[in-house]
Amino acid sequence: MKVLFLLIGLMLSANSAFAHAFNVWLISDEASAQSVYDGFRLATRERDGHDNEESDGHLGGLDVYIFPTTSEAPVPADIDIVVNFEAGDAPSISVLKQIERIELRPSIAWAAIIALDFQDRFADEYSRPADAMARRGYYAAQLIDRFVRNSAEF
Repeated sequence: MKVLFLLIGLMLSANSAFAHAFNVWLISDEASAQSVYDGFRLATRERDGHDNEESDGHLGGLDVYIFPTTSEAPVPADIDIVVNFEAGDAPSISVLKQIERIELRPSIAWAAIIALDFQDRFADEYSRPADAMARRGYYAAQLIDRFVRNSAEF
């Protein structure tokens, strides 16, 4: 519930620079990069899909392009959202807008929000069980989806 109020507050203050798509920079270590990407990508395929998609999927009704990285390299100028999975128990999500930086900080209880059937859907999609990093990737994408979908600016 605390996360929901945080998201609502951030949505009211966000200045939208998204048009019909946005770019997400996923930072994780090399050992967990594939799990993070797969969990995140699964969430982008759950809603708003359409024929002839060119993007990696959809979050908040908009096309999303995912750029995974394992380095702390400078964030490219065309990146709209940065998700750092090396930031602790819960992913750190930064929405970069012009000169504004908004932090979405989920509570430690983030795992409780994961959909109950996530494990089954992940195993069906990737033919392996989801690990903790896949769940973290999925959860981060869910937070972004809610942020974008509920923003009055979009």
